[in-house]
Amino acid sequence: MREVLAALPRFEETGPSHAGLAHERYAPQKDDTSKDENSSPWRRWLSWMDGAREPEHYGVAYHRWRGSLTQWHTASVEMRATGRLLAGHGNASPTGVGLTLHHTWGVPVIPGSSLKGVLAAYLRASFEPAEVAEACRRLFGVPGDERLGRKASVGQVLFHDAPWVSDWDKETKKGPRTLARDVLTVHQRGWYGKAESWPNDYESPNPVEFLSVRPGGRFLVALSVAPGADDETLRLLRWAADRLCEALRDFGVGGKTAAGYGRLVPEGSVVVAAPRVVSRPSPERDAFKAWGEAQRAAKTEQRKVLEDFDAQWRPRLMPLSREARKECAEALRGWVRNPKLQERRDELLRLLVDGA
Repeated sequence: MREVLAALPRFEETGPSHAGLAHERYAPQKDDTSKDENSSPWRRWLSWMDGAREPEHYGVAYHRWRGSLTQWHTASVEMRATGRLLAGHGNASPTGVGLTLHHTWGVPVIPGSSLKGVLAAYLRASFEPAEVAEACRRLFGVPGDERLGRKASVGQVLFHDAPWVSDWDKETKKGPRTLARDVLTVHQRGWYGKAESWPNDYESPNPVEFLSVRPGGRFLVALSVAPGADDETLRLLRWAADRLCEALRDFGVGGKTAAGYGRLVPEGSVVVAAPRVVSRPSPERDAFKAWGEAQRAAKTEQRKVLEDFDAQWRPRLMPLSREARKECAEALRGWVRNPKLQERRDELLRLLVDGA
């Protein structure tokens, strides 16, 4: 299989069209002995991967994913990587250094489990245990323990994966570059490898090349709680989002954070949005809208429309939910625009929406 892949053409100038597939299935065998860039398939592959860009149609998937967050109470903020990012470096990979890339689109992504772990570590390091015990219980849940008579509970906050924020340029028809060629130089190869010798000053350094996320990339960090949450839970959601921003800024996420990798800073403030109102199927509402459109097409006098609405439709619409009644009220507002009828129209709409 590797020999077949090696024979396929490489697009050295444009980079791979799917960085995830190229990273997991297209990497050649490492050639540590060859120092020549042109004669080493491994180094040519690294240069090719360095040109990976955001795919053209990824923006559609990103905005669809962002729209899906509106089904919960969600706190979200865009965060920018101030340096290199190495998420998933412990994953199994042909390169020896893993990297978390989106399975479908090949763009970098920060797993929600990593964000959850960073926040937990930050709270343990920054607060006394008693100060955040209740917050941690509600955020992360607790395991059950029969000996202590403690029941297991799940966390109330959902940590979403942080996807790459789409930044496709319509003028140049290019997306931003996502990956960067990186190097880590091991100075004590014998000691770090099999401990065959003690650290010394005469062993040759061993540069190890790999790929990381390019600085400047932006990620959408989002936390959610279920619809119907009370005020206390919503305060916990905002508090957790603010602490997570601090953790990503000060602690970082992913590998090599001690060397400065993985730092992200927020671009703007955290926004907490309520779930959108879902319009549920309603035969009465649909019939009312069809009737109104028919009256508009027939150019029925607007006063007659109001009279028929008050006599026939308002009693039929009253059993509907408040959201459905509001939708019907907005439709009627668009059908009856005569200033002379505005007072009567608004009174009927108030009676419809308020349920009087």
